[in-house]
Amino acid sequence: MTDIRQQDNPSKTPPARTERVFSEQDLWYFRTRENEAIGPFRYRSEAESNLDKFMADLKDKLEALAE
Repeated sequence: MTDIRQQDNPSKTPPARTERVFSEQDLWYFRTRENEAIGPFRYRSEAESNLDKFMADLKDKLEALAE
């Protein structure tokens, strides 16, 4: 029996960036794959740039593990 977790399914695309960045009570957050809200940030652009940095850091860590 093979179980494929949703996050391991290569045909499943990650959520669009616009779905990851959201606003609550005039503050901005981004959501991780684990559904964790990161923030708050005062501006949407700040949340987006922090999401970009978060993704780049994650990519770097995964590449380091693969070496």
